[in-house]
Amino acid sequence: MKYIYLVCVFLLCGCHIGHHYEVYHYDNGEDYVQDGLVRIVDPKTQKIGYATPDGQVVIEPRFAFAHPFHNGTAKVTYEGKQTEVSGSHGEYHTWQSPHWFYIDKHGYEVKR
Repeated sequence: MKYIYLVCVFLLCGCHIGHHYEVYHYDNGEDYVQDGLVRIVDPKTQKIGYATPDGQVVIEPRFAFAHPFHNGTAKVTYEGKQTEVSGSHGEYHTWQSPHWFYIDKHGYEVKR
């Protein structure tokens, strides 16, 4: 039983070539697959990146904040702060940054 538990933990942990990434948590659960990718988080740095649903890392975690992909692009930033939505009693937060930009599915900045 202990062996089965360890195998399940390993499979769910998002391990990838010596790096331990987790699926980004959104709306009280794991992030949704959107446009074929899911957001991942490096628990050591709290940076966000992207992976396929089967765990293949496509864009290494390097963003402070990152929105899901939609129509081939995602809005991301390297810096900013998370603030509580007024009146939500800590349940909802928003990301604020003066330097948002869009990336394609290879991680390259694109104009929109």
